Amino acid sequence: MMKRKDDFLSKREDSDHSSDYSLEILYDDSFEDRPLDDRSPKGDGRSRRKKKKKRLPMQRWKKITLGVVTTLLVIIIGIAGSFFYLRAQGEKNLKTDLSDVEDTPETRKEGLFITYKGKEYQYNEDVINFLCLGIDNSTPVEQANEIKGQGLADAIILVSINVESGKIKILAVPRDTYVPVKVYNDEGKFLREKNMQLTLQYYYGKTAEDSCELMVNAVSNLLFKVPIQRYCAINLEAIPILNDAIGGVDVQVLEDVEVGGKPYHAGDILHLQGKMAEDYIRDRNTDVFASSMGRLERQKQYMTNYFATAMAQVKGDLTLPVSIYQSLQGNMYTNVSVEDITYLVPELLDVALTAEDMSMIPGEVTQPDEHEAYMVNSEQLKELVVNFFYVEVL
Repeated sequence: MMKRKDDFLSKREDSDHSSDYSLEILYDDSFEDRPLDDRSPKGDGRSRRKKKKKRLPMQRWKKITLGVVTTLLVIIIGIAGSFFYLRAQGEKNLKTDLSDVEDTPETRKEGLFITYKGKEYQYNEDVINFLCLGIDNSTPVEQANEIKGQGLADAIILVSINVESGKIKILAVPRDTYVPVKVYNDEGKFLREKNMQLTLQYYYGKTAEDSCELMVNAVSNLLFKVPIQRYCAINLEAIPILNDAIGGVDVQVLEDVEVGGKPYHAGDILHLQGKMAEDYIRDRNTDVFASSMGRLERQKQYMTNYFATAMAQVKGDLTLPVSIYQSLQGNMYTNVSVEDITYLVPELLDVALTAEDMSMIPGEVTQPDEHEAYMVNSEQLKELVVNFFYVEVL
């Protein structure tokens, strides 16, 4: 019995040595590269295991490091790829491509080509136009058109960006500009066209989208069918949000005006915050003839100063335009997309807007009835449109 036990123990020890040898052959390096004592059959198995334990943590560290670096590279490439994709999509969506358009009597498309003083001009495809509307209503924009009295377009501004030259121009359109307005009933059925103040066209849309599209068509028709690629309508609640998002705006008062319940006089310096901005660009004395024109000048001034302040802020935080865009939800309706913003922000970083870059539709204020009307000088307007939006066909 004792002999059997000894035999059993002997076989167990042999088995253990065999197991140690099987671990030894898992080395990553070649047999020739191993230390001499490891290659010797007399080497200590425990010594070999100890050396292997020292190597494994290093291998694991390398694998973890490689995994982290790879993950970071994937994320960086993904972000960069997304950015360039969004920019490419924004450019494709915004720019007007005239490469395949032929200017013949049969194929001529209104707005893309224009004749002025015997010369032919084509639309400058590097120019992108945004119609900006300020709606006289505090109701959420998308809900306002579902109830009676949805508001009028108090501010009508066309912003034109030349992405090739890096220049920006602003064309102010007086709210009382007399144009053919499409009239609809409460069910959204078209009734007729009637010459009225442009501000009324927004009222006749059944939805926010309808109202914006009607305004785009009316302004485009006024400007000899010039293309308008994007629009944005904001209500009164959006003005303080926009103003405070960039830390407020400084202005030198242009005329006597009431802001925040206090009277201010021409020459006073104001730092507009919160509702002060709304008061400054909306206040007017309705008892004074053509007072809306003085208000329009204040709106132009505010936009110039706002743009300069905003550009300085954006250079320090490129995500600011997207943050503002998101904060305006409910108080804004627009067809401007994230792709559009991603494309345009880098294009505008070095753009400066001055008073010389701002113009107004040429014309004069009249009062044919109880309401004022702004009558356009068509010949002067056509010259302005050609200079703003077109290049001569050579």
